[in-house]
Amino acid sequence: MSFVKVALKDIKDNPYRNDESYTYDGAKIAALAESIGDTSFWENLLARKTKTGEIQLAYGHHRLQALKSLLKDGFEEYAEIKINVRPESQLTDERMLKIFAQENKDDWGENPQNLCMTVLQLQAHLESLIRASKDKDQFLKKIGDAGALKVDDRPFTRIKNNGVGASIIAQFLGDTWSRQTIQDALQVIANDEATFKLAQKLPSVTLANRFQKLVTKDIKGKGKNKVVTMFDEDVQRKIADKIVKEKLTRAEVEEAVKISKDNADPLLAINTVVEKKKAALKEIKEKNAAEKPVPKTPIEKVQIALEKVLVLARKERVNLREDDIELIKKGINLIIDVLELSLIHISEPTRPLYISYAVFCL
Repeated sequence: MSFVKVALKDIKDNPYRNDESYTYDGAKIAALAESIGDTSFWENLLARKTKTGEIQLAYGHHRLQALKSLLKDGFEEYAEIKINVRPESQLTDERMLKIFAQENKDDWGENPQNLCMTVLQLQAHLESLIRASKDKDQFLKKIGDAGALKVDDRPFTRIKNNGVGASIIAQFLGDTWSRQTIQDALQVIANDEATFKLAQKLPSVTLANRFQKLVTKDIKGKGKNKVVTMFDEDVQRKIADKIVKEKLTRAEVEEAVKISKDNADPLLAINTVVEKKKAALKEIKEKNAAEKPVPKTPIEKVQIALEKVLVLARKERVNLREDDIELIKKGINLIIDVLELSLIHISEPTRPLYISYAVFCL
């Protein structure tokens, strides 16, 4: 490792990142800026120095933006920072692309817009290497140790003729991405214009892929002769809005695809699934209400309140330590003890803590 001081203004983004295609998460930048302000910068950025002397960031783009934000707010100590800079021979284009792809997935998960753009870049770069290679050995030499590819002569010829698919991209990434996710992304990209980019606004690339299947009206031909006809934009928009609003899962949209094949009406199909989901949730709610007796005493109400606090904490991913939970329980138990006391008990001088708390409650 080689840590060197670099002026913040001289650090360029990863060459495979561009602001038009990849947006920043403002909330994440603000949180990182606050953390750096509290604990200082930990020098955890990786970059390369090109043959022309340019410093290009491999990963840590949100942290770089956080530092720029702090510098803008007057924290002059971040005008120059120490980062890990390696030569271009170590961080090749292939390694920079692979690192960027993983960072993008870590930052955005299965967000279709970012994930599809990343897959498209991976595909384009690998295809450019294929075109520049006369055989598989030359291709694998260009990849170097950046990707664990297994390509024989016959698959190489097939890839050169038909293009790079999900299998090769998954191998290049070292199976850190699932082949199915990459396949879904490639299909979303192929139908991007036909679905007015609505698919990319859905929560995940798998949902986006199933949405496209649902709004496909007809497919004729195969390969280069394939012609795909979609339902009109109004129908597509209503379905996309319904998927987001009702928080439908991949399985539920797949069910709508099956229903649509029978009645050829995707809007009716998605509405049928939504009504089925609502009926199931209503049944569960009624069943739970029947099984759980309504709390009558103050003690029962307090105990249920504690359960709700803990459930909410887990749902919102509040980082409660064991000590925190024990403290909450002790507080609740103290309230229960006081509620169980009669006025005679409260008047006993041997229980000063309860007396003081009871008087406070009164």
